[in-house]
Amino acid sequence: MNETTSFNECCSYVTALMQAKARPAEAQPAPAITIARQAGARGRTIGKKIQHALRDGSPQDPIPWTFFDEDLVEKVLKDHDLPPSLAKFMPDDSVSEIDSTINEILGRHPSLWTLFEQTVETMVHLCHMGHCILVGRGGNKVAEGLSNVTHVRFVGTLPQRIKQMVNAHGMSSKEAKHYIKHEDHARQRYMKNHFDCDVEDPLHYDLVINTDHYSDEAVVQVVLSAVAARQAG
Repeated sequence: MNETTSFNECCSYVTALMQAKARPAEAQPAPAITIARQAGARGRTIGKKIQHALRDGSPQDPIPWTFFDEDLVEKVLKDHDLPPSLAKFMPDDSVSEIDSTINEILGRHPSLWTLFEQTVETMVHLCHMGHCILVGRGGNKVAEGLSNVTHVRFVGTLPQRIKQMVNAHGMSSKEAKHYIKHEDHARQRYMKNHFDCDVEDPLHYDLVINTDHYSDEAVVQVVLSAVAARQAG
């Protein structure tokens, strides 16, 4: 699925939300999912398959299940009337504080803290509405008090994650190892800086799945079962 299609899905989701506001509120909020992942643990691939399975399982849902990864940035910018050029300042890690301060003084963009607050605001709103899958950006901590949200983390051994990056993205083993190290450290810093927590702590999640041992389809079924059990509980 290309990025244009994915963004169009997000626009359809927002339209469905607006229409849903005209209907009486449900007694129980619709389910939502957050995904945290180690680099190379197939988090995005599996997340998209979870979305497709949920859509196929409930095609009549007025609000379609929607996947927010890079598209979350675009939604945050749109929600807060911010220019698209700010997207580069909103990765899953902090931009250099020096670069941020200089640009803020020059009036080029809001502070990193403001961008973070606006991201959290949008994420909380999405989770309250439900039928969304949020990848990264501390979604499990942002929504940890919401009973309708299931928090999942995907992990794997370094050799398997390197193999995944080589096969899926055509990297060399050296490039894959460097990429994984950089991404994992960035995500660790993000969680520590913004939530003062250890991203590796399993108690922050409902499920921690080692994707070394399961196919994408098997992981999807485990997650779907967890979401159904949470709603039934």
